Amino acid sequence: MQTPRARRPPGLRWSVVWLLFLASVISYVDRQALSINAPVIRDEFGLSNTDYSYLVIGFLVAYTFGYSATGYLVDRIGARRAFGLFMLAWSVVGVLHGLATGFRSLLACRFLLGLGEAGAVPSSMRAISEWFPEHERSKAGGIFAAGTPGGNLVAAPLVAYLTLTFGWRAAFVITGLLGLLWLVPWLRLYHSPERHPEIDPSERELILSGRGSSQQGNASMRDLLRHREPWAIIIGRFMMDPVWWFYVFWLPNYLTDARGFSLETIGQVAWIPFLTGMVGTMAGGWLSAWLLRRTGSLTIARKAVLFLGAAGSLFGLPAAMVSQAWVSVVLICLVTFALCMWATIIMTLAADILPPELVGSMTGLSGSGAALGGIVFTFVTGRLVDTVSYWPVFVLAATAPLVGFAALTVLMPEIRRIDLNRGGAAAAIASR
Repeated sequence: MQTPRARRPPGLRWSVVWLLFLASVISYVDRQALSINAPVIRDEFGLSNTDYSYLVIGFLVAYTFGYSATGYLVDRIGARRAFGLFMLAWSVVGVLHGLATGFRSLLACRFLLGLGEAGAVPSSMRAISEWFPEHERSKAGGIFAAGTPGGNLVAAPLVAYLTLTFGWRAAFVITGLLGLLWLVPWLRLYHSPERHPEIDPSERELILSGRGSSQQGNASMRDLLRHREPWAIIIGRFMMDPVWWFYVFWLPNYLTDARGFSLETIGQVAWIPFLTGMVGTMAGGWLSAWLLRRTGSLTIARKAVLFLGAAGSLFGLPAAMVSQAWVSVVLICLVTFALCMWATIIMTLAADILPPELVGSMTGLSGSGAALGGIVFTFVTGRLVDTVSYWPVFVLAATAPLVGFAALTVLMPEIRRIDLNRGGAAAAIASR
């Protein structure tokens, strides 16, 4: 009598990436809980708009510097333990928002939330680099990146319902608990492919054979920054990511101030650009994978999608000029679709040029650049809107991504694995 074969889940790597997608959704729900409840909290605590801006900046500052620190930690202790630690930390802090007594306690909570959530992207990209071969990496990145607009889609109705039903404090507590629930399947499911107790041998072979060489000695962040390719990713995200944040944070204000939308109308249409953004993340990943199969060139497969994403930001110019409000919203939807195509690929580049043990550090560095760009762009936006109009902001938002793409192309003419030990770009994995 034969012993039954142990159950081995097929396609385990796809279960991993969908769990990463869910974590991204949760992070944005926790992040947006304050902005959705801002009017209620300002009234209860007597906060001014300036006070509220300090709460936003407190999160962004922690997020900016936390990105590099968490990326380094991910590469030291691994994605499983690091992401578990980050999720535990920011979930507890999310719950603590519900105990806030005023401005100072809220500011402390926002700062700590920024530190914890900064680890989500480096952990996820490290996990994707471990679990996916080159030809599937952009698809996996697209699924994970879809959690950003997906979280924005879910946050508004969920948090509003919880606040109206149980109060704003309970809304923070309940959304914070979502992350603690996520930890259960994460710790159960996630192990590296080499040591996973339930992975099918054929899937393990597929993953490991698609990684390429990963021996980089004692390479550090300083070693990364000696090469042009990491700077290409950092500058690209510095120029592009702030444009996404502009549409996230300023779209409701723009629709109210420039288009005369009521709060009810905003609630009916403001979610649509995030839906198209979610589709864009998936489309970018799938298109890049298709191009890789058709051309055999990683450079073409990645840069074609990056160019389309950057060029798509130009739809923002007519969006600010047309007289019909609904046409403006449609054009903005095209912009968010393009921006999210770009986001999928720019994050995938870290895994394309580096081995898994350095992807967290690289993602952390580029995330710090992106967050720093967001702070600068947010400050400039506020000044221009107050003193001029939204038009120059739309011009900057439309052109900055193309500048970022040009800088990336100059600094990274070919997408290939770099050899940090030799101090130069080597053809360990050449662009085909």
